[in-house]
Amino acid sequence: MSRFRITYVWLVGTLLGGLSALSPLSAQPVSNATAVDTTRQSLPQLEQQFLERNFQLLAQRYQIDIADAAITQAGLRPNPNLWFQGNLYNPNTQKFLPFGPPSQADKAAGIYNSGYYAVQLQQVILLAGKRSKLVALAESNKSLARLAFRDIMRTLHYQLYTTYANLYYDLQALHLFEDELTRQQGLLESYRIALKSGGIAPYEVTRLEVAIRDLQANRANYRTQIADDQATLRVLLRQPGNTFILPAELPALQTTLPPVAVAIDSALTNRPDVGLSQEQINNAERSVALEKARRTPDLTTGLLFEKYGNAYNNFTGFQLSMDLPVRNRNQGAIRSAETTLKAVTGGLENQQTIVQSDVLNAYDKLNTYYDQLKGRPDGYLNSIQNISIEATKAYNARTIGLLDYLDKIRTYQQAQLNNITLLNNLFNTQQLLNYTTNTRFF
Repeated sequence: MSRFRITYVWLVGTLLGGLSALSPLSAQPVSNATAVDTTRQSLPQLEQQFLERNFQLLAQRYQIDIADAAITQAGLRPNPNLWFQGNLYNPNTQKFLPFGPPSQADKAAGIYNSGYYAVQLQQVILLAGKRSKLVALAESNKSLARLAFRDIMRTLHYQLYTTYANLYYDLQALHLFEDELTRQQGLLESYRIALKSGGIAPYEVTRLEVAIRDLQANRANYRTQIADDQATLRVLLRQPGNTFILPAELPALQTTLPPVAVAIDSALTNRPDVGLSQEQINNAERSVALEKARRTPDLTTGLLFEKYGNAYNNFTGFQLSMDLPVRNRNQGAIRSAETTLKAVTGGLENQQTIVQSDVLNAYDKLNTYYDQLKGRPDGYLNSIQNISIEATKAYNARTIGLLDYLDKIRTYQQAQLNNITLLNNLFNTQQLLNYTTNTRFF
């Protein structure tokens, strides 16, 4: 073997042998971001920030407060009405605001050119229990706001967990391709040196350059996915734009599924969207009761005092008034409320069907991934790593050619990537089951 060939083999062996021991699954994922504040955050830490900062949760909490204020408003009684009437101008005396007492001579003559005024106090009394029905409807609206808050929190919580996991595994995949890119670039430089001396054929350099372009394309894809993950987390947590969140770790993988009947029962009991459907029926029933109560007109009572302007001086009277329900008996509003009740009653059964389907769908996906995980032989991850190590040794010993080596390395990369994808799918599907049942099984 020529001196050049010995040097070349030693250089390739050094580059490949030193890098082949690295595993992207054991290495800490690192950020490729520059000029940003990188902060390592665990999932519980992010969850706490999410509860304190998320805009949608804060906005929905305000809706609960608004609904609570509406209960207070519904319980308030109508205000009394105070009415006053006086004489602005008397044409007989050509005086404005003649409120002074009449003279004794005018009284004797029965003439009252001054001193007239009237005061009336009225109070509306709600009949047919309208106020209590208004309060009951407002309380139902508050329950709807609470359930809407829980549903938003359930959805955003699922988005937070899955985005965190996607970021965690995307960084691992990026690390895998960056390690492979470093390996192949070192090999390419060695080949270019060897090409100048005629030690290898030109197509081998070209073939390696193509492999490097593939790695760069994969790296770019994962960088864009990581950028999307970061953008989602920034919105969920209201983080500044120059913050890069570096995942710390994920909870240990569990492989035990709860019984499907337990999961379905938990979903029907705990899912806020099922509660919303049930509360919408309650809300519609209370609306029907309120609209029927509005068929009964309200009663207006009052007291009247009139000075010098009625059957006799200092007249004091009482008043009762009520609209006569001859034509308008609130028929349209009652029919509308009853139709709404029919619509939401059918919606509950449909929502329960959707919930059961969601749970079974999550079960099917989880079982698929569990079967894939359990179907791997013992020592599978070590054998994956051995593909790269053995290929490097064989190529260093020149017992295999470049194309065979690249094929083995490609197999190693795909096996590692498949493992990363499987673990990500398992975690996200477990979170899907938590989401569809609104119960933390994992």
